[in-house]
Amino acid sequence: MTSTPHHPGPQTPLLAGETVLALWRPRFWLFAQRALLLGFVTALGLSGFGFLVWWQWLLALPVLTVAYVLAFDDFTTWFRRRGDCWFLTDRRLIYENRDNPEEQAAVPLSQIAWIRPWFWWSLRIGLTGGTAITIRFVANPRDIRRRIETAQNQPFES
Repeated sequence: MTSTPHHPGPQTPLLAGETVLALWRPRFWLFAQRALLLGFVTALGLSGFGFLVWWQWLLALPVLTVAYVLAFDDFTTWFRRRGDCWFLTDRRLIYENRDNPEEQAAVPLSQIAWIRPWFWWSLRIGLTGGTAITIRFVANPRDIRRRIETAQNQPFES
């Protein structure tokens, strides 16, 4: 299990015999990379329409990145998500955020229908009921998908 001293295990009670396999938390650097990419795309779009020449584009990139983060309230996303903890057990995927305990949830692995990495910072997980959840700002989403799929395919003792 990937753990930290601040997160020894889930607050959600584990089922009898349930084992925690992994823990994932958001990384600020991945959030910042996403903001930079969106600022870059915005600046690229403006230069593509002839509003900016190359040197203006270079100067505008940091300004547009900050403007994007502030204008679209993107910075609050980090404050809401920075406390996220995703625990993978041999039976469930458990979500907790100690800042928002009312949002805590646990999904049996059998209810996960599909898993898709989203760029290099997130993972979308579709549930059998038609809803989806997102694990945001985590490193190696493809590895996380593989670990969840491996856990889904492993039998557990009841």
